[in-house]
Amino acid sequence: MKLHLSDLDELCENVRNSQARKYLEEAIASYRSGAYRAALITTWISVCVDVIEKIRELSLSGDASAQAIESKLDGIRGNDINGMLDFERKLLDFACDQLQLISLIEKTHLERLREDRNICAHPTFSSDGSQFNPSPELVRAYVVQVANYLLVQAPVQGKVVIAKTFELIQETSFPENDEEAFSVLSSNHHLGRARESSIRNLTIILLKRIFQDDTVMLFDLFDRISSALGAISRISPETYSAVLDEKLSRMLGEANDTKLRRIIPFLERRNEAWEKLDTSVSARFPGLMRSMSVADIIKYRLVSLATQIPEFGQVFLTHVATLEDNEVEDIVKSVSSPILKQYAISFFCNSGKFDIAKRRGKMLVPYGEYFDDADLEVVFKGILENRSGRYNQILSATGMGSILVGLYTATKKRVMKHKELWLVFWEQIQEEGHAYPDLQSVLVEDGLITMTLIDDADNGTPF
Repeated sequence: MKLHLSDLDELCENVRNSQARKYLEEAIASYRSGAYRAALITTWISVCVDVIEKIRELSLSGDASAQAIESKLDGIRGNDINGMLDFERKLLDFACDQLQLISLIEKTHLERLREDRNICAHPTFSSDGSQFNPSPELVRAYVVQVANYLLVQAPVQGKVVIAKTFELIQETSFPENDEEAFSVLSSNHHLGRARESSIRNLTIILLKRIFQDDTVMLFDLFDRISSALGAISRISPETYSAVLDEKLSRMLGEANDTKLRRIIPFLERRNEAWEKLDTSVSARFPGLMRSMSVADIIKYRLVSLATQIPEFGQVFLTHVATLEDNEVEDIVKSVSSPILKQYAISFFCNSGKFDIAKRRGKMLVPYGEYFDDADLEVVFKGILENRSGRYNQILSATGMGSILVGLYTATKKRVMKHKELWLVFWEQIQEEGHAYPDLQSVLVEDGLITMTLIDDADNGTPF
């Protein structure tokens, strides 16, 4: 019994509105004293007070539906009893249908409370003279329902929030960054007080805009929608996941190739959606890639997606193997990625002309951050063994010193024998008769070599 009473006290403490809390306290006190009809009546009054206060709160936040209801409430004069009764009769309709403060099932339960309240508050003219006596179990159930359905809940936003938020996401001021989008959408002005049903509907609308709308979608809008979905995945992860499970593969299954391409940048931003795809969708990817030009592969961020999702990366590399060398080189230089590292190395080491070596050397430098010891050894071997005619096309290329400096810096991150390998390479290119002052300065600065200047006048005394 003690635990039973403590539960009611805890519910009462969590009621948000002070006026509604007072009525609920009275209801609980009446319940405990055995005045069950009084408890039931006061419980209904707490509902009325709470809904009215939430109407005013939502009205202040700019909710148009709440503002319209508030106008009706404020238009009732103090002596207009019928107007007051009519507003009370419609109160649950306002709360459920217009403001979505409660669900349809919750509304049904509270309608029973209202009917029982009416019976308790008025004499029953039955033929046998009996009156309605609510049981303690029924009264307690109503107290718990009222507290959980309404009194302890913040006023949420329903239908209006969907349209407003969707409009906001399409504005250029909406962030394309996931963290910033979360800061915006998680606020009480947007999804912070939205019902799960509203969040679900907004998620579906955003997915439809990407995969079912024929309207051209620019990438900045796409990024805003992606960041919004990322925010939703944090605000309501279960709802977000359920919508992906139910809707994503179905939408993509109906999409033509133009719309299906949009899944590539979508997955690049929203990796978690990969596991939601049916094989009927993923089986279309090889054919989809075959239909894409190199420009489209770059535009749709295919490399980035292939880097993040290994299964997709395998499909992508299989496709890359069918392309011409010049097409692959265009992809390799568009963005650095560890899955394209071997292509970058091979292109550079097989440079057949000075200008090609310079171009491919600049392309190789960003890939240095993905190098391990073996990769660096392959590059050094390729440089030293490069021959086309009489000259080494790499070592003799203009600007190769600055390229080697860039590669030296980039390879510091992961190459375990970095100093050892570079020192050996430096000695080898010295033997080849090539001098690179820029690289020499970096090696001196890092302590790999020492610079000694010879003074002719004193016959070799170190300076």
